[in-house]
Parts: sequence; structure tokens; C-alpha cells
Amino acid sequence: MSTPFPSIARWRPAVEREGIALGGCALLLVLLVAHLDPGIDLARAAAPLPTVRLLLLNALPALAAFALLLALSRRLLLSTWLTLLALVALYGANAAKLGALQLPLLPADLRFLAEPGPAARLFVQYLHVDAWHALLGAVAVATTLALCRERRLSVLAGWRRAATGGAAIAIGASLMAGAAPWRSVYGDAAHGFQPWALDRSAASTGLIGGLLVYHWEIGGGDVPPADRAAATALLAAHAPELRAGLAHATSTEALPDIVVVQSESLFDPARLRNVLSGRFLRGYNALARRATAGDLGVPTFGGGTIRTEFEVLTGAPLASLGGVQYPWLELDRDTYPGLARVLDAHGYRSVAVHPNAAAFWNRAQAYPALGFDRFVDAASFPADRVVGLFTSDAALTDRVLDELADDGPPQFVFAISMENHGPFDWRPGLDPQRLAALPLPEPLDAGARPWLAHYLYLLDDADHELARLADALAQRKRRTLLLFYGDHLPDLGPTYAELGFDDGREAKQQPVPWLLYDSADAHARRLDARAWMLPGLLLQAADIHDGAWFDVLATLARSQDFDPDDPDDAAGLDALARLQLHGELEPLLDDALDLGLVAAAGR
Repeated sequence: MSTPFPSIARWRPAVEREGIALGGCALLLVLLVAHLDPGIDLARAAAPLPTVRLLLLNALPALAAFALLLALSRRLLLSTWLTLLALVALYGANAAKLGALQLPLLPADLRFLAEPGPAARLFVQYLHVDAWHALLGAVAVATTLALCRERRLSVLAGWRRAATGGAAIAIGASLMAGAAPWRSVYGDAAHGFQPWALDRSAASTGLIGGLLVYHWEIGGGDVPPADRAAATALLAAHAPELRAGLAHATSTEALPDIVVVQSESLFDPARLRNVLSGRFLRGYNALARRATAGDLGVPTFGGGTIRTEFEVLTGAPLASLGGVQYPWLELDRDTYPGLARVLDAHGYRSVAVHPNAAAFWNRAQAYPALGFDRFVDAASFPADRVVGLFTSDAALTDRVLDELADDGPPQFVFAISMENHGPFDWRPGLDPQRLAALPLPEPLDAGARPWLAHYLYLLDDADHELARLADALAQRKRRTLLLFYGDHLPDLGPTYAELGFDDGREAKQQPVPWLLYDSADAHARRLDARAWMLPGLLLQAADIHDGAWFDVLATLARSQDFDPDDPDDAAGLDALARLQLHGELEPLLDDALDLGLVAAAGR
């Protein structure tokens, strides 16, 4: 009598063969992680056992994904191939980000996969697809389709398939949740995690291990608790100045309109060696001679606009978030106290304007949480107003001016430019005569010259639009304040490497320009600042006082005795910022400074 089940004698060799193939593919993936991860070097490891352990910890999530694909498809080579492609893509993206921004891949970067459209339209500009890359892509697609016809593994039939899938899901879910025993298993890697130095952390934890530890320690949370002792110590050290600053009441005169322009990648190229001084930023320099202006320290380099944006809109230093790098993505908050809410309390209408997709950086949710009435995004800009790759600064200026009415309540317009966004190694559609006329330093080689030339071309546009905007605001009947600043230095890697800077410091240590122009006051003042100081200085110039956080910022920004680089002052400031973001600052101010009803009268 025949049986539907093969005999054990016939089945065992197939199981053994498939088992050996499974082990070989798993080993291949582990070796791929060892080869790709910059933090893992088995050949040069001083301590082999800890290095092997670090390798296995970084390979475990990849193996869990591999097991899940196996359970879903029962096709060994297809599962191996898809996992391999995912690892190459992950490590490739990490290498690209490290090269451009000197920052490793973070969990929030992967959130773009949930809504890839807006991110893809920007990031695809950094990809230069030639015939060779197109051929590789076609081979990858063809290989994937061919492997879909692979024979299924017999060893993963029935309950074994369900068990493999269940185990993969359990491991993956518990890793994401940081459940026991993973936190202890990854304990050594976690000890090397430094949120203030993520590039070094990734080297000690490995990329995948670092992503997990970052997610456990920082991602998806809220602002860390504040050190009230440090906050009180800073308040006590500056008590006389703060009492005076917090005692002011908002002016009873007509409040000015306020325009804030965050200019993409704007910096002063004359800081580079051999760059012609006085040729660039002429509009900025002319306006600075009748404004408050200076150098601005920003919390990011080469990208990460959201970080400077966060500091300006909330007044909180990014460092106060305990390692959070993408606030609108990583913080779990429905509301943010900040500049827009203070202005709203004084009757302002507020609008944010940015010619990029509203979903990018989660601004569609963040801006209402910040208190903006409206958000004008890329959908409101004509498709033909493009210079190079992105919507022109001229189109942004036109939209800002359109938003400003001559009557009605005071207005707050927050605008972020897009034209001067990277990449800078290529830029289609620019005027070749303008490009050829740009004065470039002789030491630059042929590879670096296009980077700087494209940037300087777009910088001239940004500078021209600043001058045009300021002239238009000066002609308005209503007093208008214009706050203008760069968000970070551009990613000009080859240029920085070949030229260097006049002051001898690295590119990440360079400031950007800023100015605060008052159409009713043409006096020049020099003031170097940090990005988180700007909202306090802006409100002070508008004679708007909240009797709390922003008056504290304005007072500290102008204090000769406050040094944000001093560890004690920095700790106190971070503590105050956390209290502000938690809505717990004002009672502490009253208690520490004995303000009583004085602060209440100022609000």
C-alpha cells in the first residue's frame, strides 16, 4: 500500500542538502555585513571575540528578515537575494549620508519609506544614473524575476514554515521594542552609543546595532526630563539681567509684520581660502550695514534643515533634546510652544511657505502643531518657476510678498527657500555665460570646480532675492521686520578638502550669515548669535514680550556673561529649554527670580 509521505530514508538527504544550503546562505549574509559595516573589521580586530559578537549582533536583524522572507516564499535563493539587496541599499545610503553630512543613517531616515514620493523627488537628484547603472538595475530586476520561479524548499513545508515565520516576527518585533533579553544582549554596543557624536557611535556599535540602540534610547519619544538644579543655577547667575528683561510689557503701538526667511545652504564663500572677497553676498552685506547682523552658529552641516528650523521656531537648542536629530519626525507631540504661538497670542496671522512637499520632514503635521494657521507648499508654486533643479528663490519672494496685506491684523510669514539645495556636482539648465564668468580659485581641480561654480551661481540668486525682498518691504506702509539666515553650509566636499578655510577650522565649525532688518530703523549693529537665540531677538525687536522663555533668550543672547560653550551655562540652558517644551518653565521663573505678578503683567 502506497503512502502520501516519502520515507525517512528518501527525505533525509534532501533535508541535509537544503540545510547545508540554508546555512551557507545565512553565512554569506553575515559575511556581507562584516564586509559592508565600517565599524566591523575582523581582519584587524584587536579583540576577536568582541568583534565577532558585534558582527553577530548587527547581522541578527538581517537574519530575521531573511527568515521571514523564507517563510513567506520558501525560496532560498530569492530570499537571500532580496536580503542582500536590502543590505547593500542600507549600507550604500549610510555611506552616501556619511560622505555628504558626516552623519550616519538614523531610524528617522527610514521613515521616508512610509511615504517615499516627496523624499524620492529630492533624493533622486543625488543619483547620477548612466548606462552602466541602468544595466545593473535591469540585471537586478531580471534576477529577481528569475528567482521567483525557483523551486520551493521542501524542508519549510507545513509547521516548519509557520514556526520559521513566527520566530522571525517574534525576533523582529522584540528587537524593535527593545524587549528582554535584547537590551542586555546589546548592552556592550549601547555603552558605546553617544547621541552627541553619532558618527563615532556608529563606528563602535555598527550600523544596524546603532540604529536599534538609537531607536530604543531616543526614537519615538518626548523631550527628556529637565535638570531643575542646572536651570535654577543659570537663572540665579543672571538674575538681575533676567528680572529686567522679563519685566517689559508688549508695546501698545501697532505691531510690525514679521517675515522670516531661512535660506537654503547659504554661507559666505569668502571664508574659503582663495575665494575673492567682496564679490559674493553683496546684497546681504549692503543690507547688513543697516541691520543687526553677524555670524550664526547652527546645529547641522551639509543638510538637516529641520534642525536649524526647530531651533528658530521653538528657541530650544537641538542639544536639549538629548540626541534627537529630526524633531518633527522623532518627537511624539501634538503641540509645540514657540514663536508662532506667541505671535498668535498677540493677534498675528501666521503662514509657513516652502516650495517642497508638505509631507517632507513631516511638516504637514508639525506646522499646525507649532501654531501656524496655513502652510503653502510646493503644490502652490508653478511648475515652470524652476532654476536648476528646484523652485526658484524669485518665485518664493513673489509668494512672500503676495502673502503680505496692507491692512488687517499683523502677519507672520515663515519662508524656507529651495533653489540652493544640493546636489551641487551637477545642475541642468543654468546660464553657461553666467557660470563661465564666476571667479573661481585657481587651486581647484577640474573635479571640484563644478561644485563651487554651481553653488556660487545659485548663491547669487539667493542674495539678489534678499535685496529685492528688503527693498519691497522698505516701501511698504506697514513697518516690517525681516529675519534672514542660512540654515547650514552646503555640501561642497571636494571644495572644502582642496581649499580649506581662512580661519583654519573645519567646515562643520563654520558659521553662516544672519541679519535682522527693521524697515523703520536703519541702524547697524554687530551681533554673533546661535540659531536658538534668533526668535528672542526677533520678538525683542518687535517689542513683543512673553514674560518667559523668549525674553529669557533675548536677555541671554545680549549678556556679556553668558557663554553657550561653557558646560555649566549650556547645561542650564538645555534644562530651561526642556522645561519650556514641557510647559513647566514659568513657575520655575517665578520661584527662582521672585517675579510674582511682574511676569504675568508682561504676558
